[in-house]
Order: sequence, then structure tokens, then C-alpha cells
Amino acid sequence: MRPVPRHARRRSATVSAVLVGLLVLVLSGCVSIPNSSSPQPIESLERHDVVPSAPRPSPGMDPESLVRSFLKATANPASGHVAARQFLTSSAMRDWDDRGDTIIISDINVLIDERSDTTFSIRVVGDNDGSLGSDGHLTPGSGRVETRLTLIRENGQWRIDSLPSGVLLDRSVFQSLYRSQQLYFPNHDGDTLTPDPRWLFQPGSQLADQLVGYLVQGPSASIGPAVQNPIPAGASLRGSIDVATGSGVELDFSGLSDLSEKTRELLAAEVIWTLAKADVAGPYRIDADGAPLMDRYADGWAIGDVGEYDPSPAPSSTIGLHVIRDGALLRQVDDSTLTPVTGTLGSARGLLSAAISSDDQRAAGVIHDDGAGGNGAMILAVGAYNSDDREVARGATITRPSFEGGHNTVWAVIDGRVTAAVTDPTTGQTVVNPVDASSVPGVARGAITELQVSRDSSRAAMIVGGQVVVAAIAHGSDGKMSLVQPGRLGLNLSGEAVSLDWVSGDTLVVALDDQDNPIVQIPINGSPAVGLLNTNLTPPVRAVVADTSTIYAGDSRGVLRLGTTNGEPDQYWNEVGPTMGTLAIPVLP
Repeated sequence: MRPVPRHARRRSATVSAVLVGLLVLVLSGCVSIPNSSSPQPIESLERHDVVPSAPRPSPGMDPESLVRSFLKATANPASGHVAARQFLTSSAMRDWDDRGDTIIISDINVLIDERSDTTFSIRVVGDNDGSLGSDGHLTPGSGRVETRLTLIRENGQWRIDSLPSGVLLDRSVFQSLYRSQQLYFPNHDGDTLTPDPRWLFQPGSQLADQLVGYLVQGPSASIGPAVQNPIPAGASLRGSIDVATGSGVELDFSGLSDLSEKTRELLAAEVIWTLAKADVAGPYRIDADGAPLMDRYADGWAIGDVGEYDPSPAPSSTIGLHVIRDGALLRQVDDSTLTPVTGTLGSARGLLSAAISSDDQRAAGVIHDDGAGGNGAMILAVGAYNSDDREVARGATITRPSFEGGHNTVWAVIDGRVTAAVTDPTTGQTVVNPVDASSVPGVARGAITELQVSRDSSRAAMIVGGQVVVAAIAHGSDGKMSLVQPGRLGLNLSGEAVSLDWVSGDTLVVALDDQDNPIVQIPINGSPAVGLLNTNLTPPVRAVVADTSTIYAGDSRGVLRLGTTNGEPDQYWNEVGPTMGTLAIPVLP
């Protein structure tokens, strides 16, 4: 490795944006949904206390009404969709194959193609809003869905006699009857938990059983290669989970006799955090084959006993907001003062983008080398915070760097190739390793202009040709990493994404080239993008960064802040004084 040239100068150019986390408390409005011919993922749901009963066929029901009621009854998957089978003839009731994913559709049209006194041929056409797997995993959908049904009279009543395999479900009913919940699995290194969102049908009093049942089944395909499941194959719950108000939770597993103490702790962590985040209160008594999972917790676990695995911890950084201004990295000291950091990034004049590790220990930057012999290249520099960083790679293009949850690995896309620069903590030497991203073009074409790794180090979020893509990070037995199971999110975006970052393990924040909705948040549970408060912002927004209490946006005037004042959410963006009029770019650990 070589020291970064001191002659690096600032270049006037579009800067790879530095982005954000986002706080849940700043909702205001939503992204306008495109017209019915455009993609429309499922909307986020609130908990509904009153659940409508499943529709049933009524005497004299006409064919169109019967079909629409059938598309609502398919919401209940119990007993092979027995509620929906009431709308079928006896033979169709027996033969209908309801296995596989459920397609959520909206803007439904029921079109009659042919009719007679004894037969109706009907087409059902609607927007594809998403695909719900049998494991509760929702994948956003797009385009149109069309299927054909044949109805005949049976015992004087219209019934569906011919229908394709699979299930269609009316989105409005999905919104009423399903809730989004998070499962949590240990990440590859086993030092924190990774969310795996699922949608549950009318969980009610069986919520704990459903959640732990899914944990036993294991992670969804979308995240499976990036996580581990301490519950071994063949293990199961013994009976139902006992949930007593005010007395906590009791559950007993079988098939855990050969687990190590560390694995038992990880098992407890995933169970406890999954239940706690679903408002199933402890203490949590976890038994294995009739005995306590760990003897020292025979009387039950408290959430603090697995606090180190908290999937959404409060920010631990003590150094706060930084900005890139005039090609150098500066730290905000107070409301009116910015001061350069010590070392390379603070003395540079060509800094384009930067990242700081979550523990404040290390920093990385992309610097334009316009000195003699530099050939206008970009340099990726990595080192200790407040010190001289060293060059680890160079290229014609380098995206904004991103630290994994620890501070020894920095990701960036160099000349179109995804890389991970890994520093040996013992020797201090850094090796830049290629990451296999060959799966990404299968879901989105174009250049990767942004890549950010989640704080749990399990997912990579990218902007690919202006589209938002998320993939799991798989670790091979040979130590090589690859991006697998990629999928697009935010299919309802009305503009191209220009920068993004992780708010938490289950939510992204994205800046768009959209005057009306310049900043949006996107959950990874298959829901659509939702716009954030834009009062007092002056697009274009060039960058956004955040922690759990505050968002900083770099717009056409400078850096603005949105957070809380006296415990109440701000109603407009507040200027960060020393940055205004400078086109500064915010940076947060």
C-alpha cells in the first residue's frame, strides 16, 4: 500500500452521496402511487383489532360477486384455504392446487367473456402488488396479472368449476388481515441479529407460536445464505408456547441436546428478540428437552441477558456529524463551528465521499488525485480515524465506501467491480478482495452507483441503474464473499434513486431525483416506499445520513437537520448553520 498523495485536490464533480439512517418518528405523507399500469408494492399495515370474518357464498349470488368474494376468502390459508373452497364446485374443491405463493392483486377487474344459462367464463385482471410465500415472506411485484375462471351451476347455485393452480388475493383484504413481523437470526459472525420480515395472518393469541414456529423452520431464502440458525434440523417445539399476561413466556424445545453453550445463547437471543419486538413480554423461560436451556437462566431470561445481540441498538458514536466541504472532512464542534479532522481526510482538497465506522475507530474516503502523474484517478484510502489514511486501491470510478458492522472491512465499487477491502487487525495490512456480484444484473441492469452494507453485515443495498436493489452477503467456505438472492425494492418510486443508506437492519432511506418526494424510506418487508417530510428542503437532495434520532440532508443550500425538539418531532428541516451556502455533504458514523 502507498500513502495517499498530499497533492490530492478537490474536483468539481457530482459526489457519490453519503446516506443515512432514518427515524421512525418522522413520517409525513407518502409517495404518490403511480397509475394502475405501474408497479405497486403492498402498503405497510397497522395492527387491526377488529378482524372481519371470511366471506361465504350466499344463496343467489351472481357470478361476478361470487368471484370477488372468493378473492377475499383466499386470505385465510388455514386447512388448505378451506374458506375459499366453499366457492368451488365439489370437484374443483377436491382438485384445486393451492400450493405455492399467493399473488396479491389490486385494481381488480372481473370481466365476463362468455355466458349462458349454465356457464360463465370470467377473466380476473389486476395489478401484481406482490408474491406472498408460504413462509410469510413478501416479494414486491409489478405488471399485470390475468387469470381465467369457469363457473357452472351446482345445486342451483353458481360455483367456480375451473381455476388455475395457485392463489390470488385481494390487496384490501391482505391489508386488513395480515401483520408484518420480524424474525431474527444470528448473522454470519454470530455477534448480532439480522431481521427476516414475515407477514402473518391474524396472529392473535397464537402470535408467539407462529413466530417461534417460523424460527424452527429457518430463515427465508432471501437471507438464508447470510445468516445462521442455532435451532438445528430436527428440533421442534414441545406443545404450545405458554404466554401468561404479567408472568412471561414458557417454551420447551426438543432435539437440542448436542448444542454448545454459545449456540444455546444464540438460540435464546433469536427467540427472545423475535418475541420482544412483537410485544410478547418476558421473562422468557426456555427449556431444552425438559431442562433449562442454560442452568443459570433456569428462572427465565430477561432481554438484558441477550442485550449484546440487540438488532437495533442506539448509536454508540460519540463524534457526531461530519461534513465534506471544499474537498476535506470536517467535524461539527458546535452549532457554529466546523473543524478539519486530523490526518489525510482533513487535509485533502479532493475528498469526494467518506465513511466512518460505527465505533468511531476507522475512516475511509474516496479522493480525486489530480496531481502530477495521478491521471485524474480516484483513490480509496483507509485508516484510523484522525490519522493518515493509506491508499488501498485506485480506479477511474469508486463509489462511496461502506464499513461493515465492525471496522475492519470496507466495501466499495471500483470501476464497476464490487470489492471488500479487509484489514488484518494484527498486521494492519489491507487486502482488496473481489466480491461476486454476478447475480445482480438478473434483477436490474446498469451501473452500481451506490453500495451500502447493513450494520449487521448481512445485506448490501445498491443503486443499480437508478433502481434500489438489496442482496444477501454470502460467505463461502473458501472465505470468498458473494451477493446472492438480489431483489428490487421501492417499485413505486416516482424518480431515480441517487443515494441510499441503511436506517436499521430492516429499513432503507433513499434520496431521489424527485422534486415532490426527494427523500423516502423503504422497508425490506415488501412494502412500498413512503415519503418523508420535505418542508424547507430545496431539491435536489444530494445526500442524506442519519442515526435513530436525527436525519441530515444535503440539499442545494447545505446540510439540514430533522429530528426532535423537546421530545416532539420537528415539523420542518432546521439548518446546520456553518454548512449553509457551501454544498456540504453530511457524514455520520
